[in-house]
Amino acid sequence: MMHLSVKSVDAWWAHVQKQKIAEKYNVQISPPEQRPWNMRDFVLIDPSGVLWRISENTD
Repeated sequence: MMHLSVKSVDAWWAHVQKQKIAEKYNVQISPPEQRPWNMRDFVLIDPSGVLWRISENTD
């Protein structure tokens, strides 16, 4: 698993959607969610099976 901390999850989510990453690379992506541990994130599983958690702190 990889964890990428960013300033704006929504901006990253918009970029991933605009670039059609899921369709181009046949990867699984889940939409942004607020997590109980004070993070908002989305998950992307890349073609090699690595889970990427792209998140921002919300505290």
